Formats: sequence, C-alpha cells, structure tokens
Amino acid sequence: MSAGGYMALVLAWLVPGLGHVLLGERARGVIFAVTIHGLFAAGMLIAGVRAINPPEQQIWTYTQFLTGWPMLVANSVEKSQMAKFRQSMETLQRDGVEMPDGQFLTRPPVDDDSQTAIADRIRFGKEAIKRYPLLSNHPKVHDIGAVYCGIAGMLNLLVMFDVLLRITGSTREKPEAKSQNGGAAK
Repeated sequence: MSAGGYMALVLAWLVPGLGHVLLGERARGVIFAVTIHGLFAAGMLIAGVRAINPPEQQIWTYTQFLTGWPMLVANSVEKSQMAKFRQSMETLQRDGVEMPDGQFLTRPPVDDDSQTAIADRIRFGKEAIKRYPLLSNHPKVHDIGAVYCGIAGMLNLLVMFDVLLRITGSTREKPEAKSQNGGAAK
C-alpha cells in the first residue's frame, strides 16, 4: 500500500467520504459523506450536546469518535459547555437562583415536608431549569441522540474498511470459484 493510500485511509476517518473521493469514486464518497454527516447531525438535533460522551454508556463515546471531525468539534463544544455547567452549578449551590426581580431564590431545606417547603422546592427547580437549561435531564432523548451519533461512527468504520479494501486491491471471490475450489480439495 502506498503512502497516498494510507493518507486516503486517514482522511476517510477524519472527513467521512473523503477517502473515496481521493480514490476517484466521487459519487460513492458524496453518498457516504451525506449519510454519515446527516446521521451525526440528526443525533445532535435530537439530543443536543448532551448526546456526546454519555457518561453511563461509554461504548457510544468510542463509536462517536469514529466519525472524525464532527465528533472532534462536538467533543470540544461539549467540554466547554460542561465546564460552564459545572460553574453554573457551583454558583447555583452557593448563591441560589436569581429571580426576575433581582432577588435570589435560596435552596429550600429538603427535610421540611410542609406545603410551603414543597412549593418552594418546585419553584426553585423551575427557576433553576429556566436559568440553567442544561439542568433538565431527559435521558431517553439523550440516549437516542447518542445512538444516532454512534451509528454514524460505526458506519464510517465500514466506509474506512471499504477504502482499505480498495487501496489494497482485495477482491471478493466469486461463489462459483469457491465451490469449484472446495470440490477439488476433497
């Protein structure tokens, strides 16, 4: 395999579909690029940045990295968003939630079961989610988005194998030849 072949294989990972374009198969490369980027974008549209690096299902993180540049960009965005989220959580825990009138809503005690305390906790939660939307958690939606992004990566892995087979010149043996060779060996 030539150095250009290795470069096509690396670029097939980095930019889905580009490996086929470099090998002269433009239509195939464009189809792969549109499909893989579309799947990844659908996952991001469904679940947003929370689809990236799901903490309870690490296998999807590994498969998402197979998409190349979309995951590299999404991963850096997710890291910065999570850093802001952690900072917001620290502020929320320290200061409470600022109300529209400039007052702060302090976290109500959890051990108080009075109607007023329950209403305060509900109000606190609503205001916290309004101010910090990343606090809202919809795990099923995030799981679906993570799966879409992960499937895009697995599809790109298959595309990379196809590029590798085309670079090495490997061909599939015809079924007739296989049965003839198998019959001669007996």
